[in-house]
Amino acid sequence: MPLHIRCTPEPIAIPALNQPQVAYLHLTIAAAGTTGLPLHMTIVADSSRSMRIPILNEQQFRDIVRGSGAHEVLVDGVPVWQLNNPLSSEQRSRYRSPIDYTTHALHSLIERLDHNDRLGLIACASDAIVLASGIPGSRRAELVAAIARLPALRLGETTNLAQGLQLALAQFVAADDATVRRIVLITDGFTTDQTLCLTLAREAAARGISLSTVGLGGSFEEHLLTQLADLSGGRAGFVYDAADIPAIIAAELENARQTTAQALTLQCNLPQTVSIRRITRLTPTLTVLNPLSTEHGRRLTIHLGDLRHGEEVRLLVEFLVAPGTAGQQRRLARLHLNSGQSHIIHDVVAHYVPNAINPPSELLPIISRATIATLQQRADQARQQGDYAMAAQTLRQLANRLYELAEPDLAALAMAEATALAHNHQSSTTAKELTYATRRLGTQQG
Repeated sequence: MPLHIRCTPEPIAIPALNQPQVAYLHLTIAAAGTTGLPLHMTIVADSSRSMRIPILNEQQFRDIVRGSGAHEVLVDGVPVWQLNNPLSSEQRSRYRSPIDYTTHALHSLIERLDHNDRLGLIACASDAIVLASGIPGSRRAELVAAIARLPALRLGETTNLAQGLQLALAQFVAADDATVRRIVLITDGFTTDQTLCLTLAREAAARGISLSTVGLGGSFEEHLLTQLADLSGGRAGFVYDAADIPAIIAAELENARQTTAQALTLQCNLPQTVSIRRITRLTPTLTVLNPLSTEHGRRLTIHLGDLRHGEEVRLLVEFLVAPGTAGQQRRLARLHLNSGQSHIIHDVVAHYVPNAINPPSELLPIISRATIATLQQRADQARQQGDYAMAAQTLRQLANRLYELAEPDLAALAMAEATALAHNHQSSTTAKELTYATRRLGTQQG
C-alpha cells in the first residue's frame, strides 16, 4: 500500500541564534490501501477473583446485606464488600459479574469472525492458561467450548498480566505477516510485574502486533495500560461499567477490520547537532510518546500500529537544534516510514533565516493542543512520585488550558482532581476519567 508523509512547515525556517532552539514539525502520515485483511486476535482476560464478583446496584446491595451482612476487604488491590454468606445460585444468575460480561463479549465476537480469522483466548490471574490457540473462525464450536471454561476458572488471588501476555505472544508466528495481529487485554486491577509487561509490549511492537488494553472500574493501573497501548501502537479503552465490555470489544474488532496499513513504524535518524525534546501524537489519540532510543539517542523508533481506512497519524515533533548562522541549512532528521513491504524516506530540513518567526503562527493551535498531553503527563509523574503539590499545580494549569480550548467539562475534572490531591494527597474517582478523556481529544481534531 502507498504510504504518505506530509511535513508542515517544509522546509522549517528558524532564526539565526547563537544558542540552541526548538524547531517544531507537524508530521502527517497516511496510507492508501484496501481493507478486509484476515484477523488474528488474542484476548487476554483477567480472571482473578475481583472479576468474578457480581455487580449490584445500591438497592440490590442493601437488600442482600440486610439478609446476610457484609464487610469490606481488598481483592486484587480493589476494595470490595464481602458478603458474610455466599449468594445462592439463583442470585448469581441474576447479578452478573465482569467475567460474565467478558464471556458475553467473546460470544458476540465469534459470531462476527470470518472463516479466515483466528481467535485466541488466554485467562490469567496468579497463573495463566491458554483456552484457545488461534482457532479459525470456522470452528465456532471449539471457540464456544473454550469460552465456556472462562467463568469457572480458579487461577489464584493475584493478577499476573505479564504471564498472560507471554502466552498471548506465543500464539503468533512469522507466517502471520499478511494478517492483522492484535492482542486485547482486559483487566480491573493491579498486576504483579509492570516492568515485564512493558518489555512484552515492546516485543509485541517489534513483531508487528498491536496491544490494546481495556481498563475496567475504578482501581486498575491506567498509567500501565495506556503505556502498553502507546508502546505497541494499540488502543487504550476505559469502561467504568462492566456492561460496556461487549461494546468496547466490538469496537476493537471494527477497528481491526478497517486496517489498510499494518504495523507502521517511524524511525527518526538524527545528526549530532540535533536531538528530540518531545514527540506528541495528536491523532488518533492525544498523548506524549516514548520512542525506543538506540545508538546513543541518534536513532529513535516509534511503533504506530495499524492505520485504518481514511485515518491519519499526526505527530508534533520538537527538535532541539544547535546554533546556526543566517543562510545556513541543516538536516534535522531522516525519517524512515515502514509498513510491511512499503518503505519511504523523507528528510526534514531547516533553514536559518534572519527574523524568522519560531514557532510559526500556523502551528500555534497544534502546539497548544499538544501542551495538554504534556501537562497531563507531568501531573501523572508528580502524583506517582508523591509530589502532590506539584501534581495539583500542574492540573490547575491543565484546567486553564482546557478552558481555553472550550473544554469546560474536562477542565472541571482537572480542577476536581487538583483539589483532591492538594487536600487529601489522594486521587479522586475523576483521575481515570480525566486520563482517558484527554487522550480522546485527539479524535476531535479537524
